[in-house]
Amino acid sequence: MEFEFRVLAVDADDKICVLLNNLLGDRGFDVMCVSTPVAAYRAVDQEASTLHALIVDIDVGGGRMGFEVARYARRLNGAIPVIFLSSAHHDSVEKFGVPGAAHVAKPFDPGLLVMILRELAAEHT
Repeated sequence: MEFEFRVLAVDADDKICVLLNNLLGDRGFDVMCVSTPVAAYRAVDQEASTLHALIVDIDVGGGRMGFEVARYARRLNGAIPVIFLSSAHHDSVEKFGVPGAAHVAKPFDPGLLVMILRELAAEHT
């Protein structure tokens, strides 16, 4: 990748965060993964203008929903692409998610996630 492509990932499962950091980092993405709702909102507050994509689980823990995090991120950066990485049914993502969001079902194919992010990165070049 010829330029920095910043991704914020939000998943309550620390193992998924480690996987995403390794998977995406090894492929040239600048990824930050957080595992609590408080950390998610803080990261969005601090980084929204410099983020190129948001990957978020629907259940981010603490009784908070990834849908809320995605809507908050879109309020601060209306152009941010959102990818819901979740075992929830696709209809839930369509009904409660943000417009134009992608859905990658858990357990997920790492290649599919990387492909989506590479497509987004290509759009930014």
